[in-house]
Amino acid sequence: VDQIRPHIRGASAHDYLWTSGRGGPFRAGVIYNAVRHRTREEFGFPVSLHQFRRAAATFWSVRDPVNVRGVKDLLGHSTFATTEKDYIMAQSRLAGRELARAVDNLRAQRGHR
Repeated sequence: VDQIRPHIRGASAHDYLWTSGRGGPFRAGVIYNAVRHRTREEFGFPVSLHQFRRAAATFWSVRDPVNVRGVKDLLGHSTFATTEKDYIMAQSRLAGRELARAVDNLRAQRGHR
């Protein structure tokens, strides 16, 4: 920050970490709206910053459930209970997919007899 920020146009005029393309402060609302706008353009629907946070928790819990408590620190949750909500949701989705596969397999087996 100390080395690069001084070279950003307009950064010396305010104390915000981020500077907009116009040199003004890049406030939280501007960042939020920019992310929603860009994701809407790319995916056809807006994605909020909070949804990215939840996705990170869900992804971690699916990929590394043994170490899921690390999500608490990654996202700055004060307790694991907040993290656990996303963890349980992800595990429920995985269980639902497995159940659907098992049901499909049973149906396929019965249909081929």
